Amino acid sequence: MTQLFIVFIVFLIIPLLSRFKINLSYILLISCGALALLSGIGVQAAWQSATSIFTDFSSLNTIISIMMVSILGGLMKHYGILDKIVESTYKIIQNKKVILMVLPALMGVLIVPGGALLSAPFVDEIGEEMKIPAPRRAAINLVFRHIAMFIMPYSTGLLVISAALPEVNISKLIFLNMFYVIPTIIAGYFLYIKDIEYHNTLKIKFSVRNLIDLLLYTSPIYICVIINAVTGLPFSIALIFSVLVVYLLCDKKQFFGTLVKSINYHTILMVAAILIMKEIILNMNELIVLFKSMFNTENGMLSSLLIFLLSSVFFGIVTGNQTATLAIIIPMVSQLNMPPNMIYIYLYFSFACSYAGYFFSPIHLCQAFTIEYMNVSTMELYKEYRLYVPFSFILLFVSVYLLKFLFA
Repeated sequence: MTQLFIVFIVFLIIPLLSRFKINLSYILLISCGALALLSGIGVQAAWQSATSIFTDFSSLNTIISIMMVSILGGLMKHYGILDKIVESTYKIIQNKKVILMVLPALMGVLIVPGGALLSAPFVDEIGEEMKIPAPRRAAINLVFRHIAMFIMPYSTGLLVISAALPEVNISKLIFLNMFYVIPTIIAGYFLYIKDIEYHNTLKIKFSVRNLIDLLLYTSPIYICVIINAVTGLPFSIALIFSVLVVYLLCDKKQFFGTLVKSINYHTILMVAAILIMKEIILNMNELIVLFKSMFNTENGMLSSLLIFLLSSVFFGIVTGNQTATLAIIIPMVSQLNMPPNMIYIYLYFSFACSYAGYFFSPIHLCQAFTIEYMNVSTMELYKEYRLYVPFSFILLFVSVYLLKFLFA
């Protein structure tokens, strides 16, 4: 119980230090140091945990992939490719209701901290034209912007899982994630979009040219996925081709200087700290034994799911970061003595739970930026979530039992 208490206390440091405006990457490094010192694993084990991320291929691939994603996002923003995607979308989709869902989802493909700020101006402008109240505009931006986290192989959470559990087939996990993503998209439509009174004034004639433009400007986003799927190259390598496509699309002025400036060192440091934390937790034998004993009881699947739910949501809320939560949860999942299909189901459940805790956290960066930009309060936004929150958690449990029935 001592090590469990230590993990609990160390993670409470995160929201405490956040009050002092310390960057999350530094907070997580401080947390790593505190966990290593207090856990009792010893200096040698702590050092091995820190250095293993540079010798383990999966961890190194994850860190380099995160760096490449930050470069890709920075370049696409700097050279106006994101704006061209928006323009192309307007020329193809006639219904502004659909645009309200599609634009945040497209922007969400670029996995960057606080990335909802990229889509907020577009959603705010369209929503104001359609006379949508500001709190609902904020909810629309946040709900649809995070879809990509579940389905893009280079999203930070999925890369962390891949590094922690190299034997896991990420494509299979993405398939399971669709059991959460599709219902939440439908729920988002009915809760926030369907009843908007809107008379379509867009008169757009379909043009093959416009479709080609959209495919061209979004190609840096999907080309790496195609290359990875066809060749099996690591994402850290496949993402180089996406950067090359941006180079071909842009005016090339100060390209390499912009490339270097686009590297988000704090994000890289944050992921490195999370991977180190994962290794430290795996060396905490008392905690691992305690966790295993929880699942050796005869209380059944429901009690196990509740443990994952409470821990994932709690740490997601207090950290405001999904990947930080996964640093605790994934090592626990890896210790489960279950058939492979059940491991995938628990991974799916833990991933979605950690997302839910992070999504509804008051220190979630995307939420903070969105409510600031749209000038709404946290409580006004939470009122918009009054039906979305219970739906999300009911969906989690229903989908897990459905997946167990279908695949386990």
